[in-house]
Amino acid sequence: MDGQTVLATARGFFDHRGGTLTSEETGVSIVIPEGALPYGVKQEIYFKVCRDQSMLPPLDSYKGETLLSPLVMCGPHNLKFNVPVELRLPHQTSMTPDGWSFNLKSSDTPAGQPAKWKNLKIDEDEQRAQKTVVGTKTVSVMVDHF
Repeated sequence: MDGQTVLATARGFFDHRGGTLTSEETGVSIVIPEGALPYGVKQEIYFKVCRDQSMLPPLDSYKGETLLSPLVMCGPHNLKFNVPVELRLPHQTSMTPDGWSFNLKSSDTPAGQPAKWKNLKIDEDEQRAQKTVVGTKTVSVMVDHF
């Protein structure tokens, strides 16, 4: 694929007990809590971390937007969880998050199609509800599907 550099991949099989899938090279991980997958189902879950010039979300440089974390593609596409899973993304800011406004760019577009990006604002209400946690080195986002 032109413009795509895969930095790391991770895959594993999980059941109703959950678990964690981690890429040590990139610091990206998915934490699957108990009950996120149905009892009796063994599900493959995977992600790849990449630099893909053709799939980068649109950034508004006039507003000072910059990409602070890697592009992460999770799968399988259309997998829905009974309980949200935690996607942990490293970010590359040397400041505390207090001076930043974080936005998450998300796409549900299947592989092989042009990405349609949505802005998912990370606001204080979400942080209080523990849907999103912005730390000094990571952003954790709770997702209910891939």
